[in-house]
Amino acid sequence: MSSQKPLVVVSGATGAQGGSVVNSLLAAGKYKIRALTRRPESDKAKALAAKGVEVFKADLAIKEDVKNALNEERQGKMIADVAKEVGLNWLIYRTLGIPKTTFIYVAVYASNFGTFFPIITKDDGTSEFVVPLVKEDTTIEIVDAEADTGPVVAKVIEEGPEKWNGKKVPVASERISFGKIAEVMTKVTGKQFKLRSTNREETKKEFSFLDSEELLDMFRWYNDYGVFGSDKETSDISISKVLHPNITTFEQYAYKKWGNK
Repeated sequence: MSSQKPLVVVSGATGAQGGSVVNSLLAAGKYKIRALTRRPESDKAKALAAKGVEVFKADLAIKEDVKNALNEERQGKMIADVAKEVGLNWLIYRTLGIPKTTFIYVAVYASNFGTFFPIITKDDGTSEFVVPLVKEDTTIEIVDAEADTGPVVAKVIEEGPEKWNGKKVPVASERISFGKIAEVMTKVTGKQFKLRSTNREETKKEFSFLDSEELLDMFRWYNDYGVFGSDKETSDISISKVLHPNITTFEQYAYKKWGNK
């Protein structure tokens, strides 16, 4: 039997999700890891190389780059098409026609709060986080993507395609309302937090980077369906806890980011 480690190719390896997967696979010590990045000269890519990861230059919009990486709608579909063309044995991704495919659905990033969703501190010392169109009782699935995507995906890889072929795997620690998020942030920081839900006009005037029809449709979707919708497989987020028992709750994330500040 060959002792050669199986190769795992990770796209977006310098980002939150891909980087989390790389770190978890490194910790397992069972795999040869090929990290795909458009900028192998970046500090993040160099840091991966220093850990023993094979850093491979690949632009996912260029078919030959993807083909080369896998050999020795647009980007996502191309990966699937090329995977099929080169005879890849198992693809872990998100729709396809190759023998084995597992779909990973990552929830709303907890790190969006204070970055993508602005936090505004008012003169009276209270704070509000801004999310257009949603309501206090709007419920979303959430996850610390950087910390917890990797352990979930690594466990799927460890258990193998015999178990996970054709399956959908949500990556989420909990289902939580924006009102509850405000309560948690108030508890953690000792400062009063609340949701500020802007309408279209306010969003366009004050937070123009959130004013796109695609983003606004996403926020409307949150109101109607949460993040994963009514699909039974993706709605069963308990699988994340089974795969990764120590998955981070929003309160744990909040203490890590804002506690004692």
